[in-house]
Amino acid sequence: MNPEELNETTEKAHEKGQKNIGLTTAITAVLLAVVTLLSHRAHTEEIKLQTKVNDGWGFYQAKHERSYQFARHAEDAVRAGANDVAVRDLSLAAKEECGVPAEKNCVNPLLKDSPVLQKFAKENLSTGGETRAGAAEGSSKAHEGGSQEEKHAKEAARKDGAVDIQDKTRDLEKETDLIAIRADHYDGAELFLEISIVLCAIALLAEARIYWQLSFLTTAIGVGMAIWGWFLH
Repeated sequence: MNPEELNETTEKAHEKGQKNIGLTTAITAVLLAVVTLLSHRAHTEEIKLQTKVNDGWGFYQAKHERSYQFARHAEDAVRAGANDVAVRDLSLAAKEECGVPAEKNCVNPLLKDSPVLQKFAKENLSTGGETRAGAAEGSSKAHEGGSQEEKHAKEAARKDGAVDIQDKTRDLEKETDLIAIRADHYDGAELFLEISIVLCAIALLAEARIYWQLSFLTTAIGVGMAIWGWFLH
């Protein structure tokens, strides 16, 4: 092989190597764009969920405080001998704390700590803050059975109490934490894919294929982190 043929073969090999590096850079850039999109969406979802969590805790605090105030008014009414007012306020306190219909084993905190209300509730109220007469009437209607429309009406009339809101907000907090971890994985994947593109650029500028080969490792790590974040549950 004469020197001219050798130079031509070397140039072709060099050009082929540059094309391979350029193709690798393009593919890595596409992967980076996909991961960046996933990262932005994850962070946006995290912000939206965190807003819902903050609203949930604010709503819970308001419902819990109203329940406490109603129970305090009921305690004052019992001491004043106004049993009708006490029954009404305890019923409202139960609705604010336990919802409609009331959650099982749900009791207003003040009712637990107030011997006056405990005694009054045993004598005048059923579980959930209803009067005994009202509870008996509701039980009789339940035995008679209701139509499908009545069941739907009851479901539509359901109201969450402080206990329900607390449970839902805690679930939202867990979901928010999961989304935050997923977003962190996507951010890490972005970093490694960007490093891969830089390595490819160095390989072209320095004409050293070792940097191009190293880019495959960082790309694999980046893709692996993105897949790991996608399948987090």
